[in-house]
Amino acid sequence: MVKTSRICAVICEYDPFHNGHRHHLAEARRLFGADYIVCIMSGVLTQRGTFARYDKYIRARSALLNGADLVLELPVRFSCASAQEFAAGGVAIANGLNLCSALSFGCEPDLIPLLPDLAAILKTEPSEFKDALRAHLSLGMSYPAAHAAALQDCLSVPGLAPRLSAPNAILALEYLKALPDTIVPVPVPRIGAYHGTETGPFASAGALRSAAESGTLCTSAQAAMPDPSPYLDAEAYGWIHPLNALSDVLLYQIRTSRPESLAAIHGMAEGIHNRFMDCATETISRESLISAIKNKRFTYARLSRICSSILLDLTSEKAHALDVPQYARILGFRRTAAPLLSALKAAGDLPLIDRARDLPKSSTQYLLDHRAQILWSLGCQNPEYRTGNRDLSAPTQII
Repeated sequence: MVKTSRICAVICEYDPFHNGHRHHLAEARRLFGADYIVCIMSGVLTQRGTFARYDKYIRARSALLNGADLVLELPVRFSCASAQEFAAGGVAIANGLNLCSALSFGCEPDLIPLLPDLAAILKTEPSEFKDALRAHLSLGMSYPAAHAAALQDCLSVPGLAPRLSAPNAILALEYLKALPDTIVPVPVPRIGAYHGTETGPFASAGALRSAAESGTLCTSAQAAMPDPSPYLDAEAYGWIHPLNALSDVLLYQIRTSRPESLAAIHGMAEGIHNRFMDCATETISRESLISAIKNKRFTYARLSRICSSILLDLTSEKAHALDVPQYARILGFRRTAAPLLSALKAAGDLPLIDRARDLPKSSTQYLLDHRAQILWSLGCQNPEYRTGNRDLSAPTQII
């Protein structure tokens, strides 16, 4: 019976899916003894603030071919957000399914023994932690760096802060903070490079994206991506959304915006919108714009997410109005997981949608995701993706 099965969730991006991801899914299944793995995957926008290089349906298919049983889409409101919002959105979907009892994530091996103590601090936020956080922020540190330094102070572990400041560690901490008592964490020791530039059997997704931009992905992917991989199908590896694809649209939006309209965009603070307006007249690409604005308080990822929010016209008011997922879109599943789908639809509090005609097209979640999908398609190199609405025409991936 599915209701007595062990179901483990994984919050992911898979841009692109590689050998390290396959290893993680296999280890999550083994460590938890999972009968089913449910992946909650970013759609067209990522947590680092950029549009995904690869089509979400290709990414979902690759996950299904290499260990996942069901792939759901993490809505744009949460996929392109701070680590806290990204984790909270993914956990909300896992919890809303009502049958997931574990969440697995990658973690540096030396941090795994510290996770219980870190979780306790994050869930209770004792005064010692709050005081340390305020003190480090007052020194001009970015929030992620100050947060890591405060945790180091509380645990009295020398050299801990730099390890906790890494993006993967920040996400692991946010997962721990967001998890309800009914869902247990299943950390998997990370192998290979997370942000390395070297290619090879366990190359990072970042290295593979860089290779794709230079046109050498096919060679690199032979070693870094599992077989079978949809990325290696004829021409599929070449159809990407380049990093600066929508630079002209972004600069147009900024240069023609009123100051008060730009200041209302989600993520803007401390008058940074003025820097956007000034630098947009002196730069010619998204990357050069971010480089011109970046400082200690505003990290690359934060500025990158603001750029995407500008393209989406996502104001703070709109973002706060969509504080929880309204439904979960099914991107693909294995035929052997059909009983799981039936059980989730019956037991879950969150609606599951697998047919385009059933999407709630007047909902704020759909409207935001729809706008993001159109922007992604217009920036994609595949001419077939640039026409129509891929969200309404692409089939659910079934393996």
